[in-house]
Amino acid sequence: MSTLPAARRGLAGTLALCALATLALLANHPMPQGHTLADFVRAEAANQLLDGVVHGGFIAILGVLMVCFVLLSGILPTRGSRTAGATAILGLVAFCTGCGTLMLVMILDGFVVPGLAAHFAAATANDLSTGAGLFLICGMMIRFLMPMGLMFQSVAVLSWSAAIVVSGRAGRALAIYGFTVGTLLIAALPTAPAKLTAHLLMAGIVLQSIWYLGLAALLWSAKLPLDHEVRAH
Repeated sequence: MSTLPAARRGLAGTLALCALATLALLANHPMPQGHTLADFVRAEAANQLLDGVVHGGFIAILGVLMVCFVLLSGILPTRGSRTAGATAILGLVAFCTGCGTLMLVMILDGFVVPGLAAHFAAATANDLSTGAGLFLICGMMIRFLMPMGLMFQSVAVLSWSAAIVVSGRAGRALAIYGFTVGTLLIAALPTAPAKLTAHLLMAGIVLQSIWYLGLAALLWSAKLPLDHEVRAH
């Protein structure tokens, strides 16, 4: 490993840390509690600090991942294929679009909703009914934006998996996994019953994090040739 270029080690290590941090934050994500609006508001207000830490952490990770994939998209070898180059660019655009969408979700779910809850925690029943519309709007936005963001990221996983296949046989197993996960999420997220959507979203985040870990391992093993290494030979 001492001969492994520092840039490759750094990229692999950062991807692995982002994936593990995502899983850790997901495990500590506060879950909505209570069957009434008043119960929900009290629970959200009580978890305001934890919500901010978890969702702020997600935003930071998404930012770091965008930097990682900007770097990776520029160094994936495409063997002179315009199609493969366009595929890598498509993956980058889709991923950044998905990250922007998910960042908006994190702001709403981690800061706006808990902030509203803290404001209305001590409200009377009449005042609380006034805030119900605000919670409904935030909830509807999260309901649509979260699957949309993961679907964009799934398109990116599909695109980068295709680019990895072009790079050689070493990444074929990871590419097959990426094709499978990306296709399943793109197909399932728009059609899943409302009761299963939350579970599917969490499963999607876990499956994508596993793909990031696989990509990190592939980079660390030096089995995935990068563009400058291909040109050097």
